[in-house]
Amino acid sequence: ATGLPSNRLARRNRGAAALIDAVFPQSETPDAEPAKPEVDSPQSPQTLLSRAVSDIARRSEAEWACAWLATPDSGFVRVAAYGRSAEPPADDLEPGAFEALRRLARATDLGDASETPTPGRISDASGLTAAVALGRHGDGEFEPALAVLALGGPEDALGAVRPRTLALLQETAQQLDRPLGTLAALQQIRELGHDIRWLDRQAALGEMLGEIVHEIRNPLVSVKTFLDLLPSRLDDTEFLTDFRHVVLGEVVRLERLLDSVLRHAQPERLGDEEGHADVGTAMETLGGLLAHRAGENQIRLICQVEPDTNPVGLSPDALQQVLLNLTLNALSATPAMGEVRVRAYEPAVAQGRWIDFTVEDSGPGIPVDARERIFEAFATSRSQRPGGLGLAIAKRLVEEAGGRIDVGEAQEGGARFVVRLPAVGEHAGP
Repeated sequence: ATGLPSNRLARRNRGAAALIDAVFPQSETPDAEPAKPEVDSPQSPQTLLSRAVSDIARRSEAEWACAWLATPDSGFVRVAAYGRSAEPPADDLEPGAFEALRRLARATDLGDASETPTPGRISDASGLTAAVALGRHGDGEFEPALAVLALGGPEDALGAVRPRTLALLQETAQQLDRPLGTLAALQQIRELGHDIRWLDRQAALGEMLGEIVHEIRNPLVSVKTFLDLLPSRLDDTEFLTDFRHVVLGEVVRLERLLDSVLRHAQPERLGDEEGHADVGTAMETLGGLLAHRAGENQIRLICQVEPDTNPVGLSPDALQQVLLNLTLNALSATPAMGEVRVRAYEPAVAQGRWIDFTVEDSGPGIPVDARERIFEAFATSRSQRPGGLGLAIAKRLVEEAGGRIDVGEAQEGGARFVVRLPAVGEHAGP
């Protein structure tokens, strides 16, 4: 078969990766530390805040200076600390205190109750007396900022912080608001991109699982039919031989799909493997699988193939799935005493390069305005029943093999599907 188009290959890979994540989820460690911002980039928030702490401590002659940064998981972390004559105080900032500090409207003396409501305890003995919020990126005046810068020392006692110190804090905030705000916006964009990728993976996972379920169900129909008929046909040697062979073939096909899931944890979707399918064998198997279902509904099923028809460039399993999906769809649309005709032949204009399959029924047909939509997953032209994946899977398999599938109107007024697949073999054209 021809190589997969890049967009379809990418969709398959996304679905496979999503299936792996679903089957083998990455466990989260309950005691994991909160997420921290990147520290390697010279333009990271941590780098900017570290420079700001050093600069404000030098210019204000503060004894201590610290900076905290909000993290994507709604937490915070101290990213820089300075101690002039001793180690910086322990980081015991409470969550409520950080949330209050990042809402400060301006540089604030933390001991001035008239300036702002008490923001919460910074530490038992930190000595930090003034703070400012940095990187406010919202439209509101009191929108939470991205970071907090605080300092303290003998020259700036709690409740008596020098105006010069407050001015330096305010100046630092004005210098860092724009770059930190930009980094915050970029962070939001990255988080949005992560959400979009998650949704995309969930959609791909749902599509892949839907196809797996659909491809498992069809072989089970054959097994069920065989078991239903077996009690009344125990003396029918031809039935026991021929139909048993067909059903065993369907079970083997089912095993191949499940083996792929277990072996690789990312199932090869039907049609991804290379291979050639014998048209005569596929048509004979199709008739054997669906003859009983057609007879139960009093529908005449006719399967015809021209002699010496070339194989097609599609794996046997994939060709079987395409024909089953189209023929089952035709049987479900055909009333009692109706007829479904499946034919395989080389069209005169193909010059040996193509093989055509037609599936015609004597049902009500498909309205013109619904003929494109029926190839979408879960779409249907019958309002009384939900749609499925059969036609969507058939279209994908055919197109990935380099073929095409069309729908039109049969001579009797029912639906007519035409599948054109590339021919292979010694008689196939160039």
